[in-house]
Amino acid sequence: MIIEQHYDDEVLIDLLEEAEEDTHVPVCDTCTGTLQSYRDLSSALHDNSVWDERELSETAKPETTNFLRAFADRTRAEDAAASAIVPKLIANPALIDPHPEWRTAGVVRGLLAIVDDKNFTEPKVAAEIAALAVRVADSLEAGQYPFDTVTKLRGKAWRTHAHMLYYVGSYNESIKALDRADDLLQACSVSEYDLARAQVVRAQLYNELERLDEAVTLADSASTTFRKFEDIDREALAEATKAASLVGARRYGEALPVFMRLGADRRIADKPRAFYIHNAAICSRELSRFEESKSLFVQAVAEFERLGLVSARARARWHLAQVMLDEHHYEQSRALLIELRNDFEELGMPQDVALTCVDEAEASLMLGQLAEVVRLCQRAMEYFSKASIAYTQGALTALAYLKEAAEGRTLTKQTLGDLRSYFELLPQQPHLLFAYPA
Repeated sequence: MIIEQHYDDEVLIDLLEEAEEDTHVPVCDTCTGTLQSYRDLSSALHDNSVWDERELSETAKPETTNFLRAFADRTRAEDAAASAIVPKLIANPALIDPHPEWRTAGVVRGLLAIVDDKNFTEPKVAAEIAALAVRVADSLEAGQYPFDTVTKLRGKAWRTHAHMLYYVGSYNESIKALDRADDLLQACSVSEYDLARAQVVRAQLYNELERLDEAVTLADSASTTFRKFEDIDREALAEATKAASLVGARRYGEALPVFMRLGADRRIADKPRAFYIHNAAICSRELSRFEESKSLFVQAVAEFERLGLVSARARARWHLAQVMLDEHHYEQSRALLIELRNDFEELGMPQDVALTCVDEAEASLMLGQLAEVVRLCQRAMEYFSKASIAYTQGALTALAYLKEAAEGRTLTKQTLGDLRSYFELLPQQPHLLFAYPA
């Protein structure tokens, strides 16, 4: 069966003046008819009679001015009221049920502002607040606000929720939240910028799930949008997300100069620049440029400390500990990893707890201190038992094996590498079973 192919609208518009030179259009009635309609439209647009040349008044209509002022006054009043409501809701989210009058756009904006403030200092708390913002946003009554206003706000709440789920390692839940955000934002008449922000979060998530080609496409699209809006910081974020795809493909030599350039660009805000320096350090480590890597990690730690980004500082110190492992400085590495495991437990970041345990076990193994491996496994198992996350059972099984191997003195560096790979997969595949080595 032969399926007839026709030109799309963009191709036909390009052929307005030279269709006769094309081989397909002259012999295709469908494309010829469509092309003629575009020629008629083009001709009409060149006719002055179709244009309304009335002078427009520069004075705004009173009803428009009154509507905008009323909307602005209401927004200010809601935001002022929310400043007292939001702390109460954060302390006790159940209060939203007996207080339907608290279900306002101002409260949603207030909750999202708290998420932005706590995302790198208390990520677990920020994720819970983002979920609460979604709940309030979805409960706003229809007709209470203009359609685009409330729909865009809901989309923002879901996008923020998705980002926090991604940050704490709940990747599958993050994808579902992003799908919801996309559905909402695509329903708005003006949402290109917000869609681009959601694209960046999805690209970051796809990098973690090794869907690298899709991540690059999303990052490129978002970068184009941010460039159009002259948003330097978010354009840089899109570029960095694309560079992260190169890291995922183990093309560190290509990713490093991108992160170095972004980290040195003083037009970019301090917070994202600190992350780009951190990412450059990771690339340097993978390229075995250890001195350069340590210098960059130290610089990133100092910036995160200055900016009060607790979880980011902890992760940068963790990578520094891994460089020490690479250099066989086991005592220094282990001392730092013990501190970091405690930090990640307090921050509610279970995947990082698991991976830090494996690194600490490696340092202890190389120092011949297997009893320390047994103790850290017991501590980590107690943490995961209380964590109530989707992959708790898998983590407990793997940690139990690590503990048994240490007790039986059969633990090897290869075993630790296999365990690390398993823990890295768990957030993406929470029901993945741990396979005991043969």
